[in-house]
Amino acid sequence: MTGIGTGSTIKNGALRLLPLVLLALMGCRRGEFTPDAKFVDLYVELKLATVGYANDLEKVNEARRVILAQHNVTPAEFHQETEKLMTHPDTWRKFQEDVVAKVETFQAGHKEEKKK
Repeated sequence: MTGIGTGSTIKNGALRLLPLVLLALMGCRRGEFTPDAKFVDLYVELKLATVGYANDLEKVNEARRVILAQHNVTPAEFHQETEKLMTHPDTWRKFQEDVVAKVETFQAGHKEEKKK
């Protein structure tokens, strides 16, 4: 009799854990989507504004509001897209590589303008 009860207990415990296991697996999905280039541009602009006004939090916040408005993206939408990217490690890595490449391109162009 104890064998039947033990098996049922294990089965019930496993069934209770199933939703948690599924959530954990969903949180670590591999690169299943590609963020569009417009989001990369938006992210880069926000990063540059944050760095450019790093000493003035009010200016950082105002610049971020303006940039988001120019891209027709709410702060909640931006946050949601960023969170979505972070749950896909391969996609996040590729996204960050795209961001770095854009920043480097911007910096190279900016250096050329200074020389003129």
